[in-house]
Amino acid sequence: MSRTPALAALVAIAAVALSACSSGTEIPVIAPQVPAAPVTELERPPGTIVSANSTATLGTVVVDGFGFTLYRFDGDSAQPPAATCAGPCTATWDPVLAADPITIEGLAEKAIGAVQRPDGQAQLTIGGWPVYRHEGDTPGATHGHGAEGKWFAIAPDGDKAAAPN
Repeated sequence: MSRTPALAALVAIAAVALSACSSGTEIPVIAPQVPAAPVTELERPPGTIVSANSTATLGTVVVDGFGFTLYRFDGDSAQPPAATCAGPCTATWDPVLAADPITIEGLAEKAIGAVQRPDGQAQLTIGGWPVYRHEGDTPGATHGHGAEGKWFAIAPDGDKAAAPN
């Protein structure tokens, strides 16, 4: 009869436990392993998820898989794509990294790309524009839109989001 290593180990533990019970020896209790940190809602699934989301004030904007609005920065470039927000800038504007697989909903596949950041990481682009999350947002919020006159929620084609007509 063949046994898997896990089953063999279980049988051996049971045998030791039974012999310990008959001899009056105490068996040490082994506590279950508990993760060092709690699991949070914001743990990212593998890959990058982006989708189009309709808003009352800005029309259709792009959001990530958790509903956070994505932004473009006028200090960056779309032609050719270039990301310039680095260092202290990233304390407020979190670059959205491009990780495979990239799942898109409501955007043209040709609008999605990536650019190498100054730190060497690949950042997601939409319509050539590198995209970011605003530190002050919650899912569905657009608090970063218009910040410093240079940050704007991004539309599915890479343009600045604008109020619907």
